[in-house]
Amino acid sequence: MLSALHTFRITDGSAVFAPFTLPDNEALAAVLAQIPTSPEGFFRGVEFVSPIPEILLAEARALFGTDRTPVEDSYLVDTRGSIARVCADNMRGLIYGAYALLQDARDSGDGRSVGRGLIWDLPRCPFRGLKVYMPAPDDLDSFRRTVDLLLSLRYNTIILEVGGAMEYKSHPEINSAWIDYCREMNRYPDRADEIQNKTYPWAKNSIHFENGGGRFLTQDAVRGLVKYCRDRGMEVIPECPTLSHADYLLMPHPELAERDNDAWPDAYCPSNPDTYKLVFDVLGEVIDVFRPEVVHIGHDEYYSIGVCPRCKGKPAEKLFADDLTKIHDWLAERGIRTMFWAEKVLDAIGLNGEHFGGSEQRVRHEDGSVEIVRPATWRAIDLIPRDVIAHHWYWSIAEYFDDEFNKRGITLRYGNFAPVNFLDWNRRLTQGAEGGAPSHWSSLEDATLQRNGVFLSLFMGRRMFWDEAWDDARFPEYIDDVFEEMYLTCNRKTLEGPHFLIEHASTIERPYQYLSSVPMQVERDTVGRYEVEYEDGEILTVPLVYGLNISGKSRVWERHYQGGLSENIGLAERDTWSFDSKLAEVSWTTLPFRRGKDTWFRLAVPDPHPEKRVTAIRVIKTCEDEGDILLGGYVHS
Repeated sequence: MLSALHTFRITDGSAVFAPFTLPDNEALAAVLAQIPTSPEGFFRGVEFVSPIPEILLAEARALFGTDRTPVEDSYLVDTRGSIARVCADNMRGLIYGAYALLQDARDSGDGRSVGRGLIWDLPRCPFRGLKVYMPAPDDLDSFRRTVDLLLSLRYNTIILEVGGAMEYKSHPEINSAWIDYCREMNRYPDRADEIQNKTYPWAKNSIHFENGGGRFLTQDAVRGLVKYCRDRGMEVIPECPTLSHADYLLMPHPELAERDNDAWPDAYCPSNPDTYKLVFDVLGEVIDVFRPEVVHIGHDEYYSIGVCPRCKGKPAEKLFADDLTKIHDWLAERGIRTMFWAEKVLDAIGLNGEHFGGSEQRVRHEDGSVEIVRPATWRAIDLIPRDVIAHHWYWSIAEYFDDEFNKRGITLRYGNFAPVNFLDWNRRLTQGAEGGAPSHWSSLEDATLQRNGVFLSLFMGRRMFWDEAWDDARFPEYIDDVFEEMYLTCNRKTLEGPHFLIEHASTIERPYQYLSSVPMQVERDTVGRYEVEYEDGEILTVPLVYGLNISGKSRVWERHYQGGLSENIGLAERDTWSFDSKLAEVSWTTLPFRRGKDTWFRLAVPDPHPEKRVTAIRVIKTCEDEGDILLGGYVHS
C-alpha cells in the first residue's frame, strides 16, 4: 500500500479524525476533505508548518537513529497529538504530507483510521516527472486529474508539449495550419503511420496530432493550467520541439523546411536565418505564458540532415550543435535552462551492433556501393554547452551511455522512463542521474494512459524515487503490490458503493498496440459483452474491451534480461528487463492475478440497481477471433 512507503516511520496505535476546519489553501483543503471523519474522532485538525521546525527535526533524528538532512520535497507528519502537524520546506512537501494522511486512512483496516506517530519521508532523487501532450480545449479536467495523481504519488514536475497546441498571437497561421494538419492525420486511423512510415524513402518523425486534441488552447487557458500546477508546487517545463518535430512550424512555413520535396516536413533548415526569427517569436510567447525555469527544446529523431543547399556539406554534428547552442544562448540570456532529448549526441551502437541515435547509419546497395543514409551527429556532445539538461531516453539500449553525460558533467534525467524495464536503478542513481519521467505520447484519457503503461510506470516509479530499500530482486513482490494499489485507486468510488466483482479471462490473443500517432479504436478492440439481467427483465450491458478490462490468460509475469537474444521472448537485444506489455496495459481498470499458471482479471462494475435481484449473467462474444471469454465467477456487493 502507498501508506507503507515511508523512509522513516514509527506508530503507536491509530485514531480517527473528528470533523475539522479545512485550511484556506485550496490545494491542501481538497486533499484533506477526502479524509473520513467521525464525531467521536481523536484528531481535531491539521496544522501546516513551513519550514520544518529544527526541534522536530532533531527529535526525528533521535527517534530514527539517523543524521539525515532534509532535501527538497522532504516532509514530516507528526500525529502523536490531537492536532496532526504536516511540516515541509515547500508547498509540494506540504501537499505530500496531506496525501500521507489521506492514504494512511484509506489503507487502514476500517478505511478511516490514521496511525499515531511520526513519518519522515525523503526523496531519493530531485527530478520525478511525467511528459504529456497539451489537453484538448474541452477536456482540461483530464490534465488537472493527472496533476493531482502525480502529487499523490510524490512527483514534482510535468513536461507539457506545446508545439502547435497553444495560441500564438504573433503567428496565428501556426494554429490554423495545425488544425488542418491534425485533421488530415486523423482522417482515418492509419493515416499518420502511413505518412511517417510508408510514403517517403527517408525516415520521418512520429506525428503528434493528438497534442491539444488536434486543436489549440488560448494563452489564458494555458496560463490557467500552469497556475493550477504552480499553486500545488508542481514545476512545469514547456516542451517546444525545435530542429526536428517542427511540423507545426513548417506546415505554414514550408520555405524553412530542410526538404523541399516533403509535403509534410518535420525538420527545419538550421542554416536559414529566417528560421530563428520564427523560432524565437514562438519561444518568446511560450516564455511569456509559462514563466519557466527550464524549457525543453526537443531535438529528438533528427533525420533530415544536411539535405538543403544551405546545409549540404556541413558537418552533421555542427548543424546539430550550432542549432542547440543558438537556442540555449537565447534562453540563457533570459535566465532559463535548456533541456533536450539527447540521443543524437550519443554514438549509440546497441549490444548487437545495431546503430541508433547519433551514430552513422550506412546502407550497402546491391551493386556493392555504400550510402550514408544518416550522418553521425554524436560528436556534438563536445560542442554543446555543459549546463544543458540531457533528457536521456536511450537508457534501455546500453547502460554505459549514461557515462557519456556523467563524465562531462551534463545533467542527466531519464526520459521515456519505464520502471518495470529499468535495469540497475540503485547504481545508476548513485552515478549521478537526477531521476526520470515516463512519457505519454497520446491524449490524456485514463484509457490511453492505462494501455500505454503510464499508470504502471507512475506507480512503480513512486517506489523507485522514494524507497531506499528498492531492490530489483524484489520485483515479484513489488508488481503484486503495485497492481493492487492501481486497482484500488482507479476503482475506489465503485468499490465504496453497490457493485459487481467479476473475475474473468480469455483464450483470445491479440498483439499489443501502443497508442501513439494512432487513436484507440474501441469498436475494433471490443471482443464481447456481459449482459446482467435483473428480476424485472432489465439488462445492464458491460462491454469487454481487449487490453482495457480483459486480456488473454497466457500472460507472463516474470521479467527477463533482454541483453541476449532469446527464442522465448522474441525481442531485440537491449540492456534492460523485458516485461509483458499486455499484462501492463490491462492493469488499472482491472486487478490481474494468478490462478495456477493462468492470469485472471478482477473487474469492478457499478451496480445501478442494488435493490433488484440479479437473475442471470450472460457472456456474449462479438469478435471473430479464435478463443473464448472465460467468466470465472462474480460477487454482488
